[in-house]
Amino acid sequence: MPKTVSASEAKSRFGAMVKWAVENQDDVIVRQYGDPTAVLISYAEYERFLAWREQERRNEIIEKLEALRRQVQEEMPVTDQAEAYRQAGMAEWVIRETLEADERRKGYKTS
Repeated sequence: MPKTVSASEAKSRFGAMVKWAVENQDDVIVRQYGDPTAVLISYAEYERFLAWREQERRNEIIEKLEALRRQVQEEMPVTDQAEAYRQAGMAEWVIRETLEADERRKGYKTS
């Protein structure tokens, strides 16, 4: 369970708070004027957070590319997904990576 401390306590006991977060693999929530304002986490947890955030960013981009492909395909019907991406003006390397991501996410083969 996360530990909650005031900002002044976190300041005066910073080393102890870092040690606690690492040893317990848990968060230290820092409150300022009663409101949570920051969280101290272990570096391992921070790396997991960064990986998650990057994956979320990529998923959002892929969703936007898929929406663009669907729009182009509706306006200019084609049977090949790669061609739909080309008609949308995407670079070949972007098309390859997007099609690979489509396969991983949806489990289907692209043309």
